[in-house]
Amino acid sequence: MRGWIAALLSVLALPAAACPEGQTLFLDCDMERGGKALQVCRSETQVSYRFGPKGGTPELALTRPIGEGAEFVPWPGIGRTIWEAVRLRNNAVIYEVYAGFDKFDAVDDSKPDSRFGGVVVMQDEKGEIAHLKCRAGTVDYGF
Repeated sequence: MRGWIAALLSVLALPAAACPEGQTLFLDCDMERGGKALQVCRSETQVSYRFGPKGGTPELALTRPIGEGAEFVPWPGIGRTIWEAVRLRNNAVIYEVYAGFDKFDAVDDSKPDSRFGGVVVMQDEKGEIAHLKCRAGTVDYGF
């Protein structure tokens, strides 16, 4: 009986939280260090940000309306990589989440996964205070 309950609980455990209703995935990944995970979801009107222990309660969860604490930075249409970014403001701190892929490597089956992502944390007076990158092979980019 105990084994059956453990099996049921493992099936019910979700590897990552789903995006809030009405939003689609922008980026989901495991960070290179610290056992942390990052998930950002978006809609036409808002952006949601979650960062914290993989599979655990987020250390930071933000939802900001577009134009009022959140903004998109679209791919400019040039270069070898296709990328986008989302910026979220939390008081004096800005979280710039970026994601993309190498267009040439993406069509070459002999190349490793070309998707990348991360978050740059900036503070108004200090500039960049942290740059956390996604671990290769864990990036789910909703392009």
